[in-house]
Amino acid sequence: MDINEFNRRFTSKMDKIKEFASGDDIKNIVGVEAVNHYKKSFADEGFTDKVLNPWKDVKRRNPDSSWYGHSGQTGRFSQARTTAPVLSGETRELQNSITFRRTDRGVRISNDKPYAHVHNYGGRAKIYGKKEFQMPQRRFVGRSAVLIGNINTKIKKEFTRILKDN
Repeated sequence: MDINEFNRRFTSKMDKIKEFASGDDIKNIVGVEAVNHYKKSFADEGFTDKVLNPWKDVKRRNPDSSWYGHSGQTGRFSQARTTAPVLSGETRELQNSITFRRTDRGVRISNDKPYAHVHNYGGRAKIYGKKEFQMPQRRFVGRSAVLIGNINTKIKKEFTRILKDN
């Protein structure tokens, strides 16, 4: 390969990298990785930044609690709820409502459930819209070193693939 052929190939590959880095492909990688990471919090029953930070347990799994086995769907005892994962309601709608959309500036992760914020950050909440209590923070979305590492690995793989293609 002479210098002119090298220059042509190099310029072509750099154009492909610029196209990848400025287009929807890179945003899709970021969005998909983020949504998968955040949904994994529900299976792990905790949020992973550098390490897994487990969530505070729930009263419905404590046999000594008046909330033992409580079903938010029916308001009655449910044997299945005594062992169900933290933050995993019968419908799993909090977990399933984590989405992403591409923006001009990058990627926006969101959850349209009105109770998502109080679970993620903690704060005052009401049981059935009546009795107030302090909801403990159970972060499932946020900055994560592990997520950033996963995103970087995926992007590097894509850059490598682009550079190796003929």
